[in-house]
Amino acid sequence: MYGTYLRLDITVHDGWRAVVRAASRKLNQRALRDPNRRMARKQFYRQMLAYHRQAQEIVATWRL
Repeated sequence: MYGTYLRLDITVHDGWRAVVRAASRKLNQRALRDPNRRMARKQFYRQMLAYHRQAQEIVATWRL
């Protein structure tokens, strides 16, 4: 999943909305519209946001 985060083409300084928008572009239309996959979508977005938060913490710690 971390590889997917790296392919979102966002910077560490982008906000959470940019992360969610970029992540939703990675999903196909069928997965976006299927109500049975809602929990999987939410989990995917949360994972991408967690990776983004970790990257932001690294930048803040090392002042990159």
